[in-house]
Amino acid sequence: MNTTSRRAAVLVAALVVATAPSAAGSPAGPLDQVPWPPPSMHGKFLPYPENVDLNRTYPACGSHIFVYPGDVFDMQYRTLINDEGATVVEYRGNLTVDVDRLSDDASLEEVAVSGTWFEIYDPYGQTVTYDRPGPAIVAASDEVEAEAFAEAGLPETFLYLSGDLTETVIYDRAPNELGQQFPQALTAEITENSTAYVFDVCKLLDEAPADLVPAP
Repeated sequence: MNTTSRRAAVLVAALVVATAPSAAGSPAGPLDQVPWPPPSMHGKFLPYPENVDLNRTYPACGSHIFVYPGDVFDMQYRTLINDEGATVVEYRGNLTVDVDRLSDDASLEEVAVSGTWFEIYDPYGQTVTYDRPGPAIVAASDEVEAEAFAEAGLPETFLYLSGDLTETVIYDRAPNELGQQFPQALTAEITENSTAYVFDVCKLLDEAPADLVPAP
């Protein structure tokens, strides 16, 4: 899954995208002009910039789903370096997202995915661990990740209301620059799955009220 996509997840993925700081701790510029992950902020949180495009599309539900921010968006992030040299990016705040299925315009609105979550980059940058307590929406963006979800008994795209999901991905090169095509995932593994109240997003879209689905 690419970093841009995962921050919707993450949904990441992640809908989590931020402007990296300069050495002085102030924003350094647009995300596609700075390295990722950004340097340590020494404990300081920075707000997300308002002008970053957070709309994401994923292959799912026999079609594609479009995930984008809802009415609530109040997020912050910071980076820290641990004793092993790994970079920890922490996110916190309040966030809702909307989900549309492009084949029929079925939609889910104002899904709450607020909380605190993490991305951990190893010192070489090729191995990234994504740690996301619920509530969250997660979508597989390639076959490698979809297979990892299936092995853990999870749908290709799903909502969970509580518990924790931790995934480790090894890429063919370090994903060190946003705005570029993300490296190929070599492996993906769910290392912790204590998720509870898990719902298949495709089934939720199938059950979306008819009055929320525009006529063809």
